Amino acid sequence: MRKEPTVLIGLGATKSGTTWLYHYLAEHPQCHVRSRKELHYFDNLEPAALEKERQKVSRKAEELGQRAETAKGAMRHRVRRRFDDALDWLLVLNEDDDGDRDHAYFSFLKAGRAGKPVVADITPSYGIQSQETYRRMMKVSEDVRFLYLMRDPVARLWSHVRMNAEKAKKGGSFDKRCADLLQSAIDENLPEMRARGDYATVLERAPALPEGKFLALFYEDIFDGEGLRKLCDFAGLDYVPADLSVRHHEGKSLKMTPEQEKAAFQVLAPQYEAVQRHMGTLPRKWQDRISAFAD
Repeated sequence: MRKEPTVLIGLGATKSGTTWLYHYLAEHPQCHVRSRKELHYFDNLEPAALEKERQKVSRKAEELGQRAETAKGAMRHRVRRRFDDALDWLLVLNEDDDGDRDHAYFSFLKAGRAGKPVVADITPSYGIQSQETYRRMMKVSEDVRFLYLMRDPVARLWSHVRMNAEKAKKGGSFDKRCADLLQSAIDENLPEMRARGDYATVLERAPALPEGKFLALFYEDIFDGEGLRKLCDFAGLDYVPADLSVRHHEGKSLKMTPEQEKAAFQVLAPQYEAVQRHMGTLPRKWQDRISAFAD
């Protein structure tokens, strides 16, 4: 009987290299991922949220089906694959029973893996789910492993702000939209944006996961250190070098003002402290930020 694959679940954090991670795993010869990067399964378990997600996926499948009819060459193949995956994913979401749906989720992850030992679901919003949801994740398969990427808190928040500002249709210039969104996040008027970078809470929950099944990594160490080797060892993959010059979804560039940087650090200082307690040490960029603004 063929051994079931390891399930690698990327918990986040948002704007901490999760898209880069997805593409790295997609190209790794021992890992299988579907064409949908963020499945948003475990953050849509409640009936109303699940129905909303069904409708969203249904609309996306319809759009991809139309695009597949007109696409040419290699693009047609890619769009067709995404269309097929959207239909398969819709079948998962349409399962009525929770247990059947969880089984269908696992079957979706491993379909087409051709014997590859690892399958993955990289959905950053999983990092803000409850311990009860984590326990449900653990039951999907015998070997479920959780990976959490952390980026310098101020840099992560600013990247998140710029991403949302770029998507916004109104609110003045890009600079003004960024300034307004950052201030709203600092004032705690955007709780989800702050929660997406709440490393302290995720690290506090980690001991509830099975020993050896949770790994927290620094974004900076993946691009500047030995983080990629640690990632591969943890996931059960052979180390394969990556083109670390490639970045995904960097968004429109804009430098923070010194005042913005200081204000963001002041509200995020507890995150630096919590991560240092848990990890023992911090990347140089994190340390430099602390040195610049800590009293």
